[in-house]
Amino acid sequence: MDSMLTSMCKIIQSVSTFKMTLKNILFTISLLLIGATFSCRPDKPVDREAVKQEMESRELKRVSEVDLMAKGDQIGRESLEVIESTFQTQLKTAVAKEGIAGAISFCNLNAMDIVKKLEDSLGISIKRVTDKPRNPADSLSGIEKEIWEAYAYSPQNGSAQIQELNKTALIYTKPIMINTGLCLSCHGEVDQEITKENHSLIQQLYPDDMAIGYKVGDLRGMWRLIIPKKVAVDQL
Repeated sequence: MDSMLTSMCKIIQSVSTFKMTLKNILFTISLLLIGATFSCRPDKPVDREAVKQEMESRELKRVSEVDLMAKGDQIGRESLEVIESTFQTQLKTAVAKEGIAGAISFCNLNAMDIVKKLEDSLGISIKRVTDKPRNPADSLSGIEKEIWEAYAYSPQNGSAQIQELNKTALIYTKPIMINTGLCLSCHGEVDQEITKENHSLIQQLYPDDMAIGYKVGDLRGMWRLIIPKKVAVDQL
């Protein structure tokens, strides 16, 4: 009996080893085929960048879609927690020191610096977009318009979401709501929540401003983060 069990174990081990060896052989053959595809053209030099991109693409395919999306969602969520916390803290400090005019100037001078530092440290793209921008650079474009329409249809039920943007990147979005009366000091009605002096400053800093006329509970904008899949894979 012991001899039979020993023989069975050896057979199972051999099959397992064969499967691993076959897997490695197939992977090696695939890499050779990639190289052959780009090198068997005497009239063209080897496109090393194309080979590199193909190999990276094959590496991404080894990660499950569920794990990739979950990691992208985590990166987006944690990034916005840092940004929103930093914004709110510094904005309140600016208001305390210089009033609403200080907040308007702060957003004009410092908001993008906060975003840029986080972009550089994480290797992702972060932007606030809207259908009524204060800065024209924050206008909606491409897939952002489609996602925005979904949020605008039911803004109170909107929540953060992650989806595939293309073969190499994910897009994470989250609605930005007018949650308090303080927001209306810069985005409400002129001569009501927005004083003439503050409106004059807004027009001076943002000649093409459209970001007024809101009420508490309105959809103001949307966070849009583009997360390269490689960044997500590297953190798995």
